[in-house]
Amino acid sequence: MRHMKKTGGIVLAGLLAGMVLAGEPPAAPPSLAVFDGEVAVCRRVVREYCAIVQKMAAVQTLDKDQQAEGLRLLADARKQWAAIQSKYAVNPPAEYAKDKTFPGRLRDFGNALEDMEKALAAGDARRSLLACGFGCGLFVQMHEQNGLNYALDKLFHLRSDLKTTEAVMKTQGLAGVRPRMAALLQKRDAMLLTPPHFAPEHPKAAAYSSAVDDLSRAVDRLALAVAAGDAKQTEEILANGLTLVNKAYGIAL
Repeated sequence: MRHMKKTGGIVLAGLLAGMVLAGEPPAAPPSLAVFDGEVAVCRRVVREYCAIVQKMAAVQTLDKDQQAEGLRLLADARKQWAAIQSKYAVNPPAEYAKDKTFPGRLRDFGNALEDMEKALAAGDARRSLLACGFGCGLFVQMHEQNGLNYALDKLFHLRSDLKTTEAVMKTQGLAGVRPRMAALLQKRDAMLLTPPHFAPEHPKAAAYSSAVDDLSRAVDRLALAVAAGDAKQTEEILANGLTLVNKAYGIAL
């Protein structure tokens, strides 16, 4: 009899516990702002590494000290990213809740970091840099395919177009650049129409606004130079274009 009472008490306690749990509202998904903030911290480390490997790739020589610093930064970034994967892969912000590929997206960037590290460790700065560019593009895809609108992504597209336009100028001259200008201006406009993620009173806001203004004016001058057939000025503006867009990009990140 005592055994039956004890068993009955356990069952009743279990039922009551189940009722309490069933009555609890589901845990709220993590904040997108917090997720973005943690991702940004990791991406800033990757950006530091990228600046190093860009210089190494440009001179096509292996600087052992710079290589070691780049590898240190990548090790830090991979550690941070592993924590992000562990935290968010199965519990994404609500904005990504319908994206069944979200865990895979996080894994893809982790793989890109690994590729950057392996290439740099092997002394192949160019290959490491290409892996970095691929990794940055993964974030743009993740945002845009989930309907998220970020100024950083608009700058990414503009930077890519400026790089291509500069290359076309070297291989085809003004004849190749002229038909590209309409699309480039559209990308500039998209950048201007997309506010940064920080508020107007944020300490970075004034610097970002100034950098974007300088970049926008440069694109206007580029369009005028191309329209006027001024090859020299076109080359000069394009040569400085990446510096301007990278400045705005760095502030936005």
